[in-house]
Amino acid sequence: MKKSFIVSALLLAATLFTATAFEGGKTEADYKYTFQESGVYYKNYTIYRILDHKDAYVILYAKPHGVVGKVSIPKAWYSTNGNTKSKLTFRPMPKGMAPWMTVLSKDGTFDHVVLTAPVARTHAAWGVASPDVDVGDLSKETLEIK
Repeated sequence: MKKSFIVSALLLAATLFTATAFEGGKTEADYKYTFQESGVYYKNYTIYRILDHKDAYVILYAKPHGVVGKVSIPKAWYSTNGNTKSKLTFRPMPKGMAPWMTVLSKDGTFDHVVLTAPVARTHAAWGVASPDVDVGDLSKETLEIK
């Protein structure tokens, strides 16, 4: 009996709280800015291996249906100069997670790519690509993932 009384009292309190919250909510006129949809979109890909080549990073990543995709990212995209915008950014991988690649696009066109990878190059995710591997066009300005 006591349990049912306590449960019904909690439900009544939750109902009253919800009703007052909806009545006191802000209207669209109360906000400083109107709603605008962002033009920035991202897509994450799980990385199997990052192969270090002298001119590029060759990324082996997961595609749907168990297919392995390959994309090369020129090392020239990574800029340590603070004045120029870098198209490649590295981020340290959190402990206990697998590496991933985030491709960001702005207004439907490629903007930049972020590689979340282990800092230590001795990690199993890192490897060395053979010098005779075809890395594609190194002067490309966009990253195309099919």
